[in-house]
Amino acid sequence: MNSKREELIAAMNSSRVFTLALFDWVRGEERARRSPHAGFRPMLWHLAHIGAFEEWWLLIRLQHQPPLVPRYQILFDPIRTPREESEDLPERTEVENYLAKIRSQVEDHYLASSRNSSEGLDEDDTLHLVLEHEYQHQETLAYLLQMLPHDSKQKPDVAYPPQAVPIAAGPPMVKVEGGCFSLGGRGPFVYDNEEPVHSVDLADFRIDRLPVTNGEFLEFIGAGGYQDAALWSEAGWAWKEENQATCPLYWKRGETWQTDEMFAVHAIRPDHPVTCVSWYEAEAFSRFAGKRLPTEAEWEKAAALDAGTSRKLRFPWGDQAPDSTLCNFAGSRLGTTPVGSFPHGASPPGCLDMAGNVWEWTATTFAPYPGFKAHPYPEYSELWFDGDHRVLKGGSWMTKAPLLRASFRNFFRPGFRFAFAGFRCCS
Repeated sequence: MNSKREELIAAMNSSRVFTLALFDWVRGEERARRSPHAGFRPMLWHLAHIGAFEEWWLLIRLQHQPPLVPRYQILFDPIRTPREESEDLPERTEVENYLAKIRSQVEDHYLASSRNSSEGLDEDDTLHLVLEHEYQHQETLAYLLQMLPHDSKQKPDVAYPPQAVPIAAGPPMVKVEGGCFSLGGRGPFVYDNEEPVHSVDLADFRIDRLPVTNGEFLEFIGAGGYQDAALWSEAGWAWKEENQATCPLYWKRGETWQTDEMFAVHAIRPDHPVTCVSWYEAEAFSRFAGKRLPTEAEWEKAAALDAGTSRKLRFPWGDQAPDSTLCNFAGSRLGTTPVGSFPHGASPPGCLDMAGNVWEWTATTFAPYPGFKAHPYPEYSELWFDGDHRVLKGGSWMTKAPLLRASFRNFFRPGFRFAFAGFRCCS
């Protein structure tokens, strides 16, 4: 028996339990069958897409099996079925039965097989691909859940990890020495856009020790940041005007500032990271602060280079897998935590919260690294090298452990505000 394969299948089964549990946050199936916001597919579509993706790669592509439900390979393909045609969906029980049948066949084959490659694909890498694909859709499902009104959701009964403890005050910025740095990632599994690892030469720079907080962003609002065109790029100002943005998404002002969190409305917590802001808002704040957004290479060097050994780390604290003492991740706290709450998760230069809590916008346009080769399919990365997506790093409070690796590249258009995304500044 292949122990590595057993671990992968076990992780896939654990992930599926988590995915299905997200649907228990919704009161009534009908909410999951409808789009929660213009431009987004229903939650139930994502659940079926997870199964169709697994079936395509592990059973149809590698094992040459016919599809269980042929129309599902069209209906739940985001390229072949546009968003506006994604609402004529089967019942949830039918979708769950479909997923269960696929998983049963996957277990039957891949636990019995000792092959490592087929059809030009490494089977273990393809299992990783399917697993990380589901992890990413879990976070998308959380974005959709965040959009739903509170009376349509029920808070899960979860055992919270030990309370995070904010770290003592420190310098607002840390210095990172310049020099050559190996940008990108190596296995056990990385996406094509993380490769190939290549050398970049950076000048000395300083970067915020902590992400920008709600309290700091309130200062930007109070100083008229949303009304000062000098702080915004031409495209950013046009986006702000078109969207009538005056504060982060889900914020509202009554007698005091409040934010619409996943399950309740709360007063703004000044020590939590600002989240659900666009790249344009992050850029404007950076100018307001007399700084700028870090490039992807600067961010990754501050997060993962051990200057003492010149060794590139997988995570800010080292190569060990994340746990509840190192960062806020995997939905275990159902929201953000105060910045700097995980001193054991500090990066070598001393930056905190570079894994989990909120994704962080960078100044970098999502583009291929030198020598990039699309693998195993161009729609994951190559399709989005359009000059209109920006790179985000680090993961959020909902991101699963493998995707917290410093080399992972998330990417959204600069006006997108539905991700659990914040930022830190650089100079």
